[in-house]
Amino acid sequence: MKIHFAALIPVFFAVACGNDQPTGNGTDTLKKDSVKGVIEIPESNSDLPSPLRVAAMFKRSGLKYLPGLTNSDANAAKYSSTFVRAENMGVYSSDMAYSVMNKQTNEGTKYLKTIREIAGQINLGKVFEQGNLYDRFQKNLDNEDSLGSVIAEIQYQTDEQLEQNQQSDMYGIIFSGAWIEAMHIGGQVYEKDGNDNVVNALFEQMAVCKNIIEELKTYEPKNPSITPLLADLQGVEDAINSMPSMKKINADPDLSPGDVHPTKDEIDPVIKKIEDVRNKIING
Repeated sequence: MKIHFAALIPVFFAVACGNDQPTGNGTDTLKKDSVKGVIEIPESNSDLPSPLRVAAMFKRSGLKYLPGLTNSDANAAKYSSTFVRAENMGVYSSDMAYSVMNKQTNEGTKYLKTIREIAGQINLGKVFEQGNLYDRFQKNLDNEDSLGSVIAEIQYQTDEQLEQNQQSDMYGIIFSGAWIEAMHIGGQVYEKDGNDNVVNALFEQMAVCKNIIEELKTYEPKNPSITPLLADLQGVEDAINSMPSMKKINADPDLSPGDVHPTKDEIDPVIKKIEDVRNKIING
């Protein structure tokens, strides 16, 4: 159930990749997980989706940039355990993508710096030593194509590093932070902007929660810190399954999320649960 590292190809990043070509043995993976590629190449068999597919979907939904929705980089100083740092590495990665996608380059660079610092604290510092990724990111802030390619290589190198370090349990932890933050941003944009297309995108992504839970359960015996996070995500999953629209889908295998359009009253309790989990994560 290996995840292509969701946190560093975060949920809202949807620019086209192309000019700044990745290096190393990750070429095939990067072609598949480039933002353009996720639209043109079929999904893998992974139980957790390529985050770039999720990014493309949110991009198409018309997600707007609203200031004040992301986690302050100042909070990183209070994250002291490997588990909490990993969760928030995912959070900051979605924040970085949300900023960069909306041409908030100063914010994007700030979050990349925070991600690099956290990576060094959880034995992933080598990721940014490969191919001068941090410097390449900063040099290409005005080139969306190249930025996408750099972030794709960060993903690949992080996958490799987690595997080499035998830190497979970290995949689900980081993904959880990235997914919760993405859903938080989408939910808050919807609450403030009222774009029904964003609701449909959120609804489609709710199916991912079950797969995250299954991923985390695999590593719970190895890492007991996962247990409280699992309980929180189960609360989100229960709220999702209580939605009349979701019950309708679960009762009819021929229906897909795109066939059902949840109301604001249905989705608000899920957004509230996501906010509760998100607040726990960013508060350490």
